[in-house]
Order: sequence, then structure tokens, then C-alpha cells
Amino acid sequence: MLAGSPPPPAFAAETTGTTLWEARWQHVRLVPRDGGGASNHPITLAKADIRNGLAQLRLDTGDGEPVELLTADERAFVAEQLSKALTKAGPDQDVSVATIGMRKTILGLNEPRLTTLRAFVGADGLNLILGEALAEPPNDTGTYQKVDPRLVTIAEGRRSAPAKADSRWKILAAANSGITLRRSDWAAIPAAAMTVPEPGSEAAQKQAQSQMEDMQRQMQQMQQQMKAAPPAPAAPAAAPVAQSPMAPTVEDRLRTLDQLKAKGLLSPKEYALKRKQIIDSF
Repeated sequence: MLAGSPPPPAFAAETTGTTLWEARWQHVRLVPRDGGGASNHPITLAKADIRNGLAQLRLDTGDGEPVELLTADERAFVAEQLSKALTKAGPDQDVSVATIGMRKTILGLNEPRLTTLRAFVGADGLNLILGEALAEPPNDTGTYQKVDPRLVTIAEGRRSAPAKADSRWKILAAANSGITLRRSDWAAIPAAAMTVPEPGSEAAQKQAQSQMEDMQRQMQQMQQQMKAAPPAPAAPAAAPVAQSPMAPTVEDRLRTLDQLKAKGLLSPKEYALKRKQIIDSF
């Protein structure tokens, strides 16, 4: 260094660690845990299970309806990278991931947005802590005014305290998922929650189809029971019509259909079609 020259600026990452993968502003690193107990590392988690868990997380940005925490493409990327990194992490290491996904703006345009996560596996499952959430990545595509990466600081999730205490966003979890929200920026996904198929996936479609087939079989059984039953004796006009206690009512079938829709296992079109079929059968 020449005499009188300023010292070099700090590197972009808040936390030093071992870089496993890096491209532009995205990365996958093993970083020292910044508090808390030792993790259950190294550990093997299936990519599909991680994707299922990530699909149940939403982000309330404070600007309207909650959005997916990660896009489908980001979930695929993060699941693959986490699955590999967790097998290399030690008990005193966490995994830091920075991912960029395309999001629609209020003008309907697709623009890149950056999200960072600290991940580790504890007794309560896969823990994810947000650092950045849907942040605008630095512009490094210009010809003459490219951003120097050494001058940029990207917040990483922290166990010790929220990386951005003044942020308006917070993590949300799907109802009845069993996911624990330890802080507004921290979610713990148990193993049971990672068995729920990701909405829109082949596994989710198979599950929805299986449940619809079960419901159709129940309807057919009810119709057969009604045909096989002997004619009931005349009853006073005020007497209620008896129903088979084993047959699902129209209300039961509609409630089951609503549950399938709430889990994301039916598209709006499929939901409307099946609902009409149930009502028409009444």
C-alpha cells in the first residue's frame, strides 16, 4: 500500500465463512453460529422436504397481501443448495444463503429482489432466519458506473438479534402447519411440516387427485345405499328424514373441498367444478 493511501473498504459480507457457491450477489456459505446451542450438523435433508417446508412460508411486507417468502425458482435453488451445505456444516456452523428472484412490481413489471437466509437444523427442525427480504440488489450491470462489491453490505440473518430491527415485514406460516414463528424474522419448520407437498408440485396433484377419488367413492357408496334401502314407511310431515350415519353429508363434502382448496391442492377452476358437482348431487 502506498504511503498516505486510504485503507481498502470492508468486504461485502457481514460474516466471514467458507464460500461453497457464489454468483453476483448470490451465495451459499458456511458461517460461524452467532449464539444459541450447537446444531444437529452435519445432517441430510431431502431437497423435496426442504421445498415443501419453504412453500408454507409467506412474507407480510406491510404493503398489502402477504406474498411467497421465496418464488418457486428460489425454493428449488435454496432447497438444492441447503441439502448439500447441511451435509458439510459442523455443529458450530450455520448456512448463509443469498438468493435473487423475479417479483412483479405495482406496475406489473418483473424485477429482481434479493433475500438472505441463515439456516440450521435444531431439535425443533429446520430453522430459517431472514436478513434481507425482497431487497433491491445493487446495480452491477452498468457500463461505466458499476457498483464496487467491497462497498456494499448485505445483511445476513442472525440468531442473536434481528438483522433489521426496524423492518416492517414479518414471516407468516400456513395454518395448521406446525411451524413455530420464534421471531418476526425467524421460523422453525418441523419434520412433519416438510411432508406436506409443495402446492402445484406433482406430489400435491397426486394427493389432491387421491382425496377427490376418495370423496367420489364415498358419494357412490351413499348413492348405492340409498338405492338398496327399502322404501321407508310414511312418516308425519314434520318428522325429519333420517340419514345414514356412515354416509358423508353434502356439508361434509363441501367442508372437505374447502380444506383441499385452503391447502393449495386444488386450483380455483377445479374447486369451482367439484363444488358444482357436489351441489348438483344434492
